[in-house]
Amino acid sequence: MTFFPNLRFPGFDGEWEIRKLRELVKIYDGTHQTPNYVSNGIPFYSVEQVTANQFEKTKFITPEVFEKENKRVKLEKGDILMTRIGSIGVAKHINWDVNASFYVSLALIKQSSRIDNEYLCHFINTNFFQSELWKRTIHVAFPQKINLGEIGECFIKYPSSKEQSKISSFLTSIDNRIQTQKKIISQLKSQMSNLKDLIFEKKLRFKDRNGNIFSQWKYFKLSDLGNTFNGLSGKTKEHFGVGQKYIQYKQIFDSAKINIANCAFVDVEENENQNTVQYGDVFFTISSETPEEIGMSSVLLENVENVYLNSFCFGFRTNSLDELIPEFSQFLFRSNKFRNEIVKLAQGSTRYNMSKTEFLKLNVKLPCKDEQIKIAQFLSSISEKIYIESELLIQYENQKKYLLQNLFV
Repeated sequence: MTFFPNLRFPGFDGEWEIRKLRELVKIYDGTHQTPNYVSNGIPFYSVEQVTANQFEKTKFITPEVFEKENKRVKLEKGDILMTRIGSIGVAKHINWDVNASFYVSLALIKQSSRIDNEYLCHFINTNFFQSELWKRTIHVAFPQKINLGEIGECFIKYPSSKEQSKISSFLTSIDNRIQTQKKIISQLKSQMSNLKDLIFEKKLRFKDRNGNIFSQWKYFKLSDLGNTFNGLSGKTKEHFGVGQKYIQYKQIFDSAKINIANCAFVDVEENENQNTVQYGDVFFTISSETPEEIGMSSVLLENVENVYLNSFCFGFRTNSLDELIPEFSQFLFRSNKFRNEIVKLAQGSTRYNMSKTEFLKLNVKLPCKDEQIKIAQFLSSISEKIYIESELLIQYENQKKYLLQNLFV
């Protein structure tokens, strides 16, 4: 079989070949025995390392176990490891000198003279190959899995070796840029977390216009600062999809600041007694699957009309925006210091809930308004950097997705 792609690099023409994977490479699985791990030794790879691309975070086996398990096949530089159990079809090209063993949950695709394995690894990530894997996967099992023989039956589209090299080199450069971008974002988030800890532990203080450190922070009980209000009530699935905007659970959970553009819609009649939200409101998730995720917060920093709150969260409205300014709230309620207190309110066994009454009993320590403003401006500047870098990451990922969709179809 042959194939002509939609998109090509200049200087290349002619048709591509289509072959079954087993005609081009040899495929093996790893050890079927879970070894006894040691604190240091030979790296032992499993699905976890491949899916997270974190080969530095691995378990270890003894050299004796390694020699026993690697008599049949040896992992070498240039090979591909692909997940075949659970999250199937995640592939990693081993482009470094390697001395490691691997588990049966991974398929080892040996390098071959018939196809460039770096190119092949990129091709595995295409929708075409992923659909090939999907239709051959055993879905009735848990976790789902695919046999080595079925992997070998999947079809591969490939050009000349020179064009393979050109494609793989270009896609790898994008991959490297994506990984660099992720590191930039990770470093900024780590910086933000460290600075928030210093600020809310009062180890980092700010000065007024005269160069003097602001006055001492003061304790307040949340019930003295404001009151809670409920989200939507009396709604069924027929009411959602049209009507007025409402803030969703995921919006609150995912971000310290509400993006109104991401709201969903709900039908609310004019005579209904439903609470609307307003600038400065802080929203908290009232239910979660783990105690650590209870009471995640997000602040509304926009002026809005006729916007509502979902029923699985509650709102907190301050008595005065001069006492607790909204821009500061987004950092206060997501600080580790406050999160450590709110997690203690989680109640339940399989599903955890939080009492609004107990929430209002919590104490917070606040700086004066001017220092709140300075802190908010300082941390917001880092948040903006994280946002800009995250948007850039999305652009790189979309660029790669576009190329994968057009280079191979």
